[in-house]
Amino acid sequence: MKLILKILLYLEKRRFLTEMKSLCEVFLGDLNEKTLRKFPPLRFLLEVDVIDLLDVFPDVGDFLIKEPLKWQRCCNEILFACLKSLDNDMIQNIQATQVGVNIRFKSMPYFLTNKHRKYENIVSLRGLLVNITKPTSYVYHTVWSCPDECEGNEVIMHFIPKVPPKCYLCRNTLFENSGLRRCGDQVQATFKLNNELLSKNYTIVDDLIPNLKIGKKYVINAVILKKLIAIWSIEEFQILPAPITTPVPRDIRELYESCKGIPWKFIYCLASSIGLHVCPLNTFMNIKISLLLSLVSVKANSLTSSPIIHFLSGGFDTGYIGKIMEQAALLADSYTYLGTTHNSTTTTLIGASGGVCVMALPLQAYSQNQIHSVLSAIETGEISDGVNKTTLQCAVWAQGMDFKKIILYNVGSIFGFVCRGDYGEYTDELVDYALEEAIVLPQTDKHERQALKDISIYIDLVAGLKVKLTKSAENLLRCYFLTARRERPKVVTIGNLGALIAICATSAKLCRRDIAKNDDAIFAIWLHVSGMPEPRLAPDEYLQTPADIKKLKKVIDNFYSWLEQFIGYSISDPSE
Repeated sequence: MKLILKILLYLEKRRFLTEMKSLCEVFLGDLNEKTLRKFPPLRFLLEVDVIDLLDVFPDVGDFLIKEPLKWQRCCNEILFACLKSLDNDMIQNIQATQVGVNIRFKSMPYFLTNKHRKYENIVSLRGLLVNITKPTSYVYHTVWSCPDECEGNEVIMHFIPKVPPKCYLCRNTLFENSGLRRCGDQVQATFKLNNELLSKNYTIVDDLIPNLKIGKKYVINAVILKKLIAIWSIEEFQILPAPITTPVPRDIRELYESCKGIPWKFIYCLASSIGLHVCPLNTFMNIKISLLLSLVSVKANSLTSSPIIHFLSGGFDTGYIGKIMEQAALLADSYTYLGTTHNSTTTTLIGASGGVCVMALPLQAYSQNQIHSVLSAIETGEISDGVNKTTLQCAVWAQGMDFKKIILYNVGSIFGFVCRGDYGEYTDELVDYALEEAIVLPQTDKHERQALKDISIYIDLVAGLKVKLTKSAENLLRCYFLTARRERPKVVTIGNLGALIAICATSAKLCRRDIAKNDDAIFAIWLHVSGMPEPRLAPDEYLQTPADIKKLKKVIDNFYSWLEQFIGYSISDPSE
C-alpha cells in the first residue's frame, strides 16, 4: 500500500478528515466572486500524536520522522482533494498553492530524533528559553500577477522571492498584488541549548507563540533546511515527581535509620558531605545545612510550586563561604554566577531557572543596580527586562556583612533569614587544614563522588513530596516568631516567618515525610537563631555545631529547654 494511502487511513481513523471537510465547507461558504479574486489561503492545523502514529502505522511514523517535508506535501494533497470533493462551482478557480497543512507534533519521542542530523530529518533540541522579542509580522502568502493580464498567470507563493517571477506566456516580470498579501506574527526566541556553549535564536510563528514562557525548558522539534531552521512544534519540558516507592540510595537509607529519622541529626550528617575539600569536615555546618535545604526547595518548586529558600550568609569574607557555595551548586540542575562587570542580572537569573544563581563575591563587591535587581526579583517573585516578565524560578545564594551602603539584616529581611557564616570561630581548624592540604595534595576518591551523587539522587526523590504542618508545629513557629519580634523587632522581620515555614516543610521532605512536626519546627528555629546578630536570643553554647554527634544532641536538648522558656509554654515531645 502506498504511504499516502496509509496517511489517508490514519487521518480518517483519527477523524482529521472530518475536521478537514468542515474547514473546507466553512472556507467555501465565505467565498464569493469578490473574495475569490483575492486568492484567500486555506490553512489546516494538524496536531499529530507521534507515539500514537508509531503504534498504529509504524512505517508512516518512521516516514514522518525521516521525510517530514514529503509527509507535509502528502497532507497538502489530501486537504486539496478534500476541498475538490465538495460540490461548489467556485472550486475550479482555487489553486493547490492556496491550500496548506501546518503540522504540529505531540508526544514526540526525544530518543528518535536527537541523533539525526540530516537535512531531511526532524531534529529535536532541548533548551532553556532566555529571551523573546516583540512580535513582528512575516509574509506567508503572496499573489503575483502579469502586467499584460494574461489569463491564468496568477502565481501564489509562500514567501517574497528575491527576484520576481516571470509570466510563463509573455515572459514579462510579474508584480505583487500587495493588497492580497497575508501576514502572520513571529518572534525571535533565544534558547540556551543543552551541551551548547552559545545561545541560539529561532523564529517562532503564529500558534506556537502563546506556548513560550521565559525561564521554562522546552523540547524543540525542527526541520533543518538549506538556509534556515523551521520550527514545527515546541513542547514544554516537564519533570514528574519520583514515585514514593523509588528506592533510596543504600548509604543514605542506612544513615537515616541510624539517625532514627530525627531531622537535625539526619540533615546534619547529610550536609557534612558538601565542601569536603574546601574546609574541615564539621565546620561551617550552618552554611552547608542551609545550602542543602535551598537545593531541595528549588527542585520542589519546579515540581510542586512550593516556596524557594534563598541563602544569605553573614560574616567575614575569608573566601571559604564562596567556595562552599560553588561546590554545593554542582548538586543543582543548573547554576550561574553573577559577576561584577558587564553582566546582565536579568539574564543571569533567567539562566539559572530550575537551579541556583551564585553571588560568590561579597555583596559589597556588586554594584547598587545589581543588588537592587536581585532584591527586587526576590521580593516580587518576578524578573523583568523591560519587555518581558517572568517568575523567579531559581534560588539566590549570597554572602556579606554590614557596610555603609549595605545593612545586612535589611537585605536579610528580603532573603528570608541570615545564615550564620564565618565569624572566626574555626580559625584554628582552618589553619591546621590548610597545613595538611599543603603537605598532602587533596584527592577526591570514588566514595566522595558517590556520596555527592547519592545526595543529588535523594534530592530528586524527596522534592516532589507535598508537606503539611501539624497544628502544634504551626503554633510553635507562630509563638516563637511573635515573641522574637517583640524582643528584636529590627532583626526579626515579616519575611522571617515565611522562611521558617519553608525550612520546616523542607526539613520534613528531607526525612521523606508529608507531615512537618515539632522536630522540624525546632530545627528551623535553631537555624534562625544561629544566624542572628549578636547579642543573640539564645546563648552561644546552645547554637554550636560540634563534630561529635553526642555533643550536638546535648546542644539541641539545651536549645529545646531554652525555647520552652522563651515562648512561655511546654512543647510536646518533638518526636510526636
